[in-house]
Amino acid sequence: MKAARTPGERLIDLVLDPQDPAYRQAYEGRRTQGDPPRWYDRPATVLGALLIGFTIAVAYVHTHRSAPQTQKVHADLVTRVRDAQQQADDLQQRVADLGNRISSARDEALVGDSTLTRQLRAQLVAAGELAVHGPGLQVTLRDAPVPDADDGLGEAQRAGSTPIAATHQLTDRDVRSVVNELWADGAEAVAVNGIRLTPTSAIRFAGQVVLVDFEPIASPYVISAVGDEAGLATGFASSAVASRYTTQASANGIGFSFAEHKDLALPAAAPISLRYATPGGTK
Repeated sequence: MKAARTPGERLIDLVLDPQDPAYRQAYEGRRTQGDPPRWYDRPATVLGALLIGFTIAVAYVHTHRSAPQTQKVHADLVTRVRDAQQQADDLQQRVADLGNRISSARDEALVGDSTLTRQLRAQLVAAGELAVHGPGLQVTLRDAPVPDADDGLGEAQRAGSTPIAATHQLTDRDVRSVVNELWADGAEAVAVNGIRLTPTSAIRFAGQVVLVDFEPIASPYVISAVGDEAGLATGFASSAVASRYTTQASANGIGFSFAEHKDLALPAAAPISLRYATPGGTK
């Protein structure tokens, strides 16, 4: 009778020979008792290999046969794109040339001091197409200083969750109210942070930025108006707009000031593209 193996001996056998004896016995029995190969196994394998090879060869020939046509289409598209770019460049150059001719004709028409010349000049100033300079009023709006992060707000709010009102007390409505008041007080031309306003200008608020004709501006907002400086200063100082921002400056800490200037320079606005207007017919 074979003596039983101790746990230590079985552990040593497991380390030295990890293969299970029962598994080895089953493997040997299956190998000796396996089914004999069938007569059609080898031909089927050869036929399958030939079929796969034929499919790969057909795909290769088809791909390379269509390559010249694909390359031709690609070259045609590249040529069309380059032609379109050249046409766009030519049209842009033509627009620039016509703009220069219009500017030259306008400058020639503005020479002199006739009634028609004065009317034309006034219309161009109102449209913002002429740079102007002269006496006027300049109004400055500035956001209040941003509170420090350790003043108690940082513990009550997460980082990045500060409301817009905490950092941007002034919005597009404030800029518009000052601009509209200056127009009402007799301004002949107005610019906001160096951007000339025209009859089609828009002042909006997007995210945390004020946009003037889709150009972003930041605090301080400097609104410059050219016109009768005495009339502008008197009208604006006595307006409800000036009173409101004077109160907000005392209560909320925003910056608000206005001052007369003997000579303010306002740039011309970008050319206006007429989208719907057409020349009227003669009656």
